Formats: sequence, structure tokens, C-alpha cells
Amino acid sequence: MKWLRRSLCVVAVALPLSALAEPPTGQGLPPGLEKKVQRGEPLPPGWQKKIHVGDHLDHRYLEYGRVYDISPHRQKVHIEDRVYTIIKETREIVDILENGH
Repeated sequence: MKWLRRSLCVVAVALPLSALAEPPTGQGLPPGLEKKVQRGEPLPPGWQKKIHVGDHLDHRYLEYGRVYDISPHRQKVHIEDRVYTIIKETREIVDILENGH
């Protein structure tokens, strides 16, 4: 019986703590890459392979690239040798052009 009470107490304490934990960041940059962006340094070559059509472009990429409005609801984002077409409100990627072409 004591074991059951202790278990319930542990669960009662642990549940509210898990609610306070930060939600997963999704496709954000890892801390090391974020520091590179803040310092204006280039990102490593493999980072682009992790971004696909249908993904949501992290807002920190917008700070790193050049952003152009192409319609009221769409933007082009030039980052290194890629051009991403995104939906402005959600940052969902609808097209990716390789090598800026």
C-alpha cells in the first residue's frame, strides 16, 4: 500500500513538470548552427538536405537568407545556393530550386 501511495505521489509531481517542459522545436537549427547564423558565418553544406517541400522553414533561416515578396501570400528565400518558395503566413515550403536556378 505504501508503494502505491509513493508511486501516485511521484506521478502527481511528475505530470505537472512535464507540462512545463518546452515543446519540441521541430525543424529549428541546433544551437551550434544558430550561433553560426548569429555571427554571420556560413552553414555547413549538409544542412540543406534536411529541408524538403512541405516542411516549414524555421524563422531563423529567414534571418540568414535574402527574402523577397513575390505575391501577397508568397516569398522567395535565397539561402546560399538554394531558392525556397514559401507561403508567407505559415513558412511552408512549396518549391525548392537548386543552385539558384
